[in-house]
Amino acid sequence: MGILRFALLVLIGGLIGWITNKVAIKMLFRPINPIKILGITFQGVFPRRKNQMAISLADTIEKELLSKEVIMDQLLGEEKLDAIKEKLKETIIDKLVEAMPSIVGMFVGGDVRGFVTKYIDKNGDEIFEQMVDEFRTIGIENLDIREIVKNRIEELDFVEFEKIIFGLMNKELHFVEIIGLFLGAIIGIIQYLIITFL
Repeated sequence: MGILRFALLVLIGGLIGWITNKVAIKMLFRPINPIKILGITFQGVFPRRKNQMAISLADTIEKELLSKEVIMDQLLGEEKLDAIKEKLKETIIDKLVEAMPSIVGMFVGGDVRGFVTKYIDKNGDEIFEQMVDEFRTIGIENLDIREIVKNRIEELDFVEFEKIIFGLMNKELHFVEIIGLFLGAIIGIIQYLIITFL
């Protein structure tokens, strides 16, 4: 009889702890839309605070993870710049040669491509540096990472948002449920000891 009571209290305590944590986790996300019951409004924590979360997450991403400078450095790193510069030089040479009428060839000894290539080789780096500086300035001024992240989160369907959170934290949330099970079982053991020895 004592063993059965012990097993029941541990089982019920564990079950209550597991269900409580499972419901608590679910209530972080559900209900999505506010529901009134007996004059009390119920809504999941995340749906209710989605806008504040979007702002907070956007601020964190901009300040700690992806500043404008970091993005520009990634876009315009030295290795990328060299490749872009070469491609741009080729394109400019091709377009200028196409745009120049054949009569120009008579003034430059017939070799329009050679003339244009020599000019671009001589002045191309300076032109390119000016273009990159302009791009950096304009890009940094117009790039608002905080606003982009905030808008993307606000536009996100909440069911999709829930899937993302569960996808990122599935193991951790499952672990919280298991902790509830163990804590509930421990409470069941304590109850058994109190009932038995007091």
